[in-house]
Amino acid sequence: MFVDSSAFLAILGNRSDAALLVEKIKGSRKPCKTSASVRLDVVMALAESRADTRSASAEAVEQATEIFDGLLQILNVYEIAISPRIAADGCRLAARFGPQADHPAKLTVQTCLALAAAESLRLPVLHSNPAIDRITEQDWEAWRAGE
Repeated sequence: MFVDSSAFLAILGNRSDAALLVEKIKGSRKPCKTSASVRLDVVMALAESRADTRSASAEAVEQATEIFDGLLQILNVYEIAISPRIAADGCRLAARFGPQADHPAKLTVQTCLALAAAESLRLPVLHSNPAIDRITEQDWEAWRAGE
């Protein structure tokens, strides 16, 4: 299973679905994966949520990084690098499902990159993002076929 930033943020924010998300990660038969793009998304969201202003300080980023690293270790989630192929697929996903696309999902570019990483590993995505659910199986099949 691939863990999206929305799942990590739900867990760290102790939202109503946090316990279920943790249970799914810990109950996975194989170690879960995430990506460097998810790290960026989660760390910056955490750092900005703790900032007094609209920008995060270097110290806040360092603290958020430590929190995220600790969570990865506790949950036994492995981080993968973003290859040029994954980045190219992320661009294709953003063109189809991103904020400027004519699709109701309106995913962020970061989410598109994370989904491309999950696709490269052929893993289902664990998330807490209703926008991802707006992508139907037919949408995915068309994207995979390059239509």
